Formats: sequence, structure tokens, C-alpha cells
Amino acid sequence: MGKIIDLGQITTEKINIWPEKYEKRDDSRYCTECHSRIMQCICFVSIHLKAFEPSCAGTGQVIRINYPYCPTCDGEIVSARACLHVPVV
Repeated sequence: MGKIIDLGQITTEKINIWPEKYEKRDDSRYCTECHSRIMQCICFVSIHLKAFEPSCAGTGQVIRINYPYCPTCDGEIVSARACLHVPVV
């Protein structure tokens, strides 16, 4: 059975690294390290307010995004969780 991982706070830097982990071939993406096919799982992202940093506090809103992972390098992942800190508007 797969694992549930905690990605911590999602930052622009983390998101920008994701495409570097894979290369596109034949309408699929493959790991640049081991060449296994990249899979996806759902990542549940809790929305937190920057005003409360460094604490993670927010409105309780959760969004879902696709999280790419390599089943060989990262193991089988069932789902992921993370948080995103946004400015108060």
C-alpha cells in the first residue's frame, strides 16, 4: 500500500523544481534520474494566511492539485498534503 506524504509549505521554488524531475517523451513524462514513468496523485493543499506566519492558520479552505512523483525514486504515493500561505486581501 502507498504512503501519504507531507510536502510542507508549497513555495514557488518547490513548484519550479517539479518540471526538472521529469522529461517528456511520447506524450508521457519520465524521471530524469531512473527513467521510470512519472505518476500523479492528489495533493490536498490547506490555504493559510501570511498574516499568521510562522503559524499555519487560515480559513479552512483546501484545494486539490496534481502532484507528480516517481514510483521508483519516491515510492508509491497515495496522496500528499501541503499548505500554501497567501496574503490577506
